[in-house]
Amino acid sequence: MELLGTILRYVFAIAGMAAVAYIAWKIVNRQEAKDAAFQKKLDDDDERAAKGRFGPPPKL
Repeated sequence: MELLGTILRYVFAIAGMAAVAYIAWKIVNRQEAKDAAFQKKLDDDDERAAKGRFGPPPKL
């Protein structure tokens, strides 16, 4: 019985985290759709992340 309680606790914790992530994702998508400047900032950040800290990786 104790094992079942532990399993249920983890299931509810994971479901709660998934719900929070979904809500955050929906909020960001809504903001992106309304704000072109915000979308540009996200795109610029994606480009910086793709380059990495030391620039793009060498081509083989």
